[in-house]
Amino acid sequence: MSFQGNGVTFLNFDYTYASQKQLFRFPHEWIDFTDLAHTNLYCEPESLHEIERRIRLRKQKGAVFIGNGNYHYVSYLLIQEIKEPFTLVLFDHHTDVGTGDDPVISCGSWVSYALNHPYLKKVIMIGPKPSQQHLRLSPNITVFSLDRYNISPSMLFSVISTHSVYISIDKDALRRDDAVTNWDQGTMPLSFLLDCLRHLLLYKKVIGVDVCGEYPQASIDVFNPVCREANRKNEHANRLIIETCFHYASTHPLPA
Repeated sequence: MSFQGNGVTFLNFDYTYASQKQLFRFPHEWIDFTDLAHTNLYCEPESLHEIERRIRLRKQKGAVFIGNGNYHYVSYLLIQEIKEPFTLVLFDHHTDVGTGDDPVISCGSWVSYALNHPYLKKVIMIGPKPSQQHLRLSPNITVFSLDRYNISPSMLFSVISTHSVYISIDKDALRRDDAVTNWDQGTMPLSFLLDCLRHLLLYKKVIGVDVCGEYPQASIDVFNPVCREANRKNEHANRLIIETCFHYASTHPLPA
């Protein structure tokens, strides 16, 4: 799996990107999933296999924009393409590890599935709300809670043992000033997220980036004030994430 940072893939589950016109100036492709059933929040095996088949056919090797956070489980499919030791760096207001007895994969349990990946060495979570549940997570998970935005790049790198990293971003980690989602949100400034992204792109081998956390119906109900606010803020955040990937992605990162 290679990440070139110079193209974007939009996954169309929910039409949320249709009105984010600023994003279309970047080289991009669309992959449509609106014909699939049983994909919202939970994904049944038959649909999951079809999603995996379609995303493997994508031509762009840059950031993948998934759509609403209800489809964050697609990250699990994307990392299945990785064939080298890597660390998953997850920006999210939730741990997405599920309860341990989830019958099918979901947006809230996909990390527990990802932990079975033979090349995944560690999961670094940045942004979950403080919880006693963190103490019961896998020893292969390190959590920086939402009150730890004073962490430095060196502190982040100190818990990443691999040269290669995969980055997954759910914008519900961001404060409401910078993004609007349909989940409870954190207090992470967009500037902090972008700074982490820059350092990872510069000093690690980034092998993939995905982004979710769009507001549902934002592209359809354009006269609703909340939807208009969501579309404006999310488009701005998405554009800056893409620009950061385009500017800093390199196939020959600097030594850490």
